[in-house]
Amino acid sequence: MKKTIPLKILEFIRPIADENLSIVRQIKDEKAMFHLVDNDVNSDFFFKVTNQETRSGHLHYLTEYKPMSKENVQPYGEWIQLDKVAIRIKDWLEIIDSYNKIKTVFDDPILKTYETNFLNEIDILDEDANVAPFDLKQQLYLDEYLSGVDEKLQKLKEDKTEEEVKQLSELQNEAKEIKKEVTKLTKRNLVGRLAKFWAKSQKVGIDVIKEVFVSVTAELAKRLLTGGN
Repeated sequence: MKKTIPLKILEFIRPIADENLSIVRQIKDEKAMFHLVDNDVNSDFFFKVTNQETRSGHLHYLTEYKPMSKENVQPYGEWIQLDKVAIRIKDWLEIIDSYNKIKTVFDDPILKTYETNFLNEIDILDEDANVAPFDLKQQLYLDEYLSGVDEKLQKLKEDKTEEEVKQLSELQNEAKEIKKEVTKLTKRNLVGRLAKFWAKSQKVGIDVIKEVFVSVTAELAKRLLTGGN
């Protein structure tokens, strides 16, 4: 697949993306030479280079991204030369980073506090945390852990109100989505997804977070931070 992509694209743009893996990730896309998406699962922001052709004697690349700018959140596309592609991707990354840092009325300060606490609890210090996935043994453990979480959440539905059952079902769906990503995300990105999940679980109730995190904290830390050694 990589040999269908112009080497100049890989040499010029990939390093820029690699420096920002804490906020975005590259995905496989047979219709694009290069495709980045926002790490926020609730975001549809993207940046991709989909085609190239010669215009006015110079190579131009069809570059599509969302948001268009700080003033416009709509998607946008343009044919531009490679040096301008680099400028656009840097501008786009700056916007994503700014969104992550800015506080608004749409943010839940309680959830954010819980999430930060969990990130501090399971702090991945590995030098390759931003670029490498967990090893196979860790992935198998996480797969088993998330399956167990689904079962525990199902049991917790007993004697719950309709609203509480709905919240637990939403957590089950999120656990299943994370499970699908275990082999695809870097260590830091995956822990970030888990931290958001645990934060939501804690907000639903003490009985929930006790089942999905507190009861397995020691084993989680052992498997994720030391590889189980």
